[in-house]
Amino acid sequence: MINRKHLLIVLVIGIFLSGCSSTSSSSSIEPTSLASAYLSVDYADATNIRSQLAYGTIKLANTANSITFEQAQSLIPLWQGIIALSGDTTTASEELTAIQDQITTTLTTDQLKSIAEMKITNAQLNSFYAEYGVVLPTPIPGVTKVPGSGSTKTEEEKAAYRATAEAAGQTTGSGQSAKTLLFEKTIEYLMNIK
Repeated sequence: MINRKHLLIVLVIGIFLSGCSSTSSSSSIEPTSLASAYLSVDYADATNIRSQLAYGTIKLANTANSITFEQAQSLIPLWQGIIALSGDTTTASEELTAIQDQITTTLTTDQLKSIAEMKITNAQLNSFYAEYGVVLPTPIPGVTKVPGSGSTKTEEEKAAYRATAEAAGQTTGSGQSAKTLLFEKTIEYLMNIK
């Protein structure tokens, strides 16, 4: 796991590098992710860009655009940073976007295009989570509820849902472990690249 001191160093380097690059846009209301130049959420049941990067990275295995050993070594601490920041309630969205941008610049244009062509959906992620025994409650079929987010269920309904899932040997889609499972599996995949 990456500690806060190392994470701060990674963020400072990333901010420095992004400041060194020239940009032609001088008036931007809200900073956008570099990945949004390649990846879109404008298709049916699209998952968020960060999840597309993580799941797409795994799905590049054994393709012409597989992640290289050198890329993996650069990506591992970045995904560890995403996990560390995801678990901190004081994290600003700009911090996560800064690391996501570093992940994006580590990938090649061809790799990003390949991930974009996958058109990764929430339904695909539901299946991915189910492989690991995590059931994400989805009120609408094919729509993934963001793990760890609030719900309108009463405490009794939540307890009944947890009891049912536990009886079936499944983990419910709440808490930090469910929220970061995809990123943890991405790191696991990257650590096994030789």
